Amino acid sequence: MSEYQYYEFRAVDRRLTSQEQAELRKLSTRAEITAYQFTNVYHWGNFKGSPERMMEQYFDAHLYLATWGRTLMLRLPRKRFDPGDARPYLAERGVSLKKKGEWVIVTFEAEDENGEDVEGEKWLASLLPLREELLSGDLRCLYLGWLAGIRDEENESEETEGPPVPPGLRALTSAQAALADFLLIPQSMLEAAAQVSPPLAPRAPRQALEAWVKELPLSEKNTLLVRAMEGKEPHLERELLHRFEKSTRGAAQSQEPGVRRTVDALRREAEALEGRQRQRVEKEQANAWERRLEALAAREVEVWKQVAERFSTRSPTEHDAGVELLADLKEVARRRGTEEEFTRRIRLLREQNSRRHGILARMDEAGLSRS
Repeated sequence: MSEYQYYEFRAVDRRLTSQEQAELRKLSTRAEITAYQFTNVYHWGNFKGSPERMMEQYFDAHLYLATWGRTLMLRLPRKRFDPGDARPYLAERGVSLKKKGEWVIVTFEAEDENGEDVEGEKWLASLLPLREELLSGDLRCLYLGWLAGIRDEENESEETEGPPVPPGLRALTSAQAALADFLLIPQSMLEAAAQVSPPLAPRAPRQALEAWVKELPLSEKNTLLVRAMEGKEPHLERELLHRFEKSTRGAAQSQEPGVRRTVDALRREAEALEGRQRQRVEKEQANAWERRLEALAAREVEVWKQVAERFSTRSPTEHDAGVELLADLKEVARRRGTEEEFTRRIRLLREQNSRRHGILARMDEAGLSRS
């Protein structure tokens, strides 16, 4: 018996035919099926189909979300995406790649021991742009997949050297930020990795594009123009831009390889960042409490009236709020040296509420006894 399982598949580059939709209907009688989408939710039982085979045959993207884990699969045309570009980022957990015929299928995975945020409907639309980013040569999402694989210490040796840190981790796209959330990557881990990530290279000027096109063989230009006129290849623009970028940045990359960091170095830096963040939060909370006490001390008479008003109700929530005010008044009395007067007022307040055992118990728990 399963608690929650969400399956969603998307066709991006083409519509599903009526025949294909009929074939998919055989896998599930209650799934929502359109020319571009297959969606099903299970609160008990399991899906009888194979997501891998469905990706190979029909779809360009797949999202699976359950109370114990999550998966994102993206299918890319093999002639548009070089599997070798992804090789440095691949691992047993986090991100993997499979070649099947004319396709490359990239899979991102994360375990979720806490079963948090199990609402599958909201995710795929925000993650789908990753496919176009990969086809354009942006590999940042693959590095995020690798980070997801080292989330848990037992998953990777601390001395393992990571892949080259790609540029632009300090300025993730909205889809990449959504992937980091989807894969449950801690913010501290992202920040630790981004510290050595160079900025993205500026977009090439039109003159550079014109110069590159001019150098292409005439026969190749003619072929590309015919392909563009046929309008059957939605990724042709991306293909050409990717070729241009690889040809113009190849030399620079070979001279300046991306920085690599060990798993241990990343974790230690992430822990240090978390520590500094905790200190900032604690300082902010302490400052906020100081301001609260100063404001409360300036209107002490009014606050004692508020306590009495809250205790006069039958609402446990109001009683809790009244006890919280008393705890702050106790600290104000300690700072002013008026504890004796505070204790006298507490005795009086307890006598006034002597039959209201819930209020007295709350006061006892907060250390607001008679003495």
